Amino acid sequence: MTPWRQSISWMRRAPWPAARRQRGITGLETAIILIAFVVVSSVLAYTVLSVGLFSAQKGKEATHAGLDQAGNSMEIVGQVTARGRPRRT
Repeated sequence: MTPWRQSISWMRRAPWPAARRQRGITGLETAIILIAFVVVSSVLAYTVLSVGLFSAQKGKEATHAGLDQAGNSMEIVGQVTARGRPRRT
């Protein structure tokens, strides 16, 4: 081995022994993390859709109740008498 290779050979080795034993994230770990993200996002989407449908239903009920109340606000009670002059032609 040449002297310059001996001088940089320490760079190839990890500075501590534990670093040599560590491995990167495997495909299985990545798949587990991806599945967890999908499950969490689907639960969140279901919650948002449920709240949206619930509020739309409540709004529809409030609209119908308001229309019923406004349509029934005037009622004729008793007799109606009309007076006027005959129309001249």
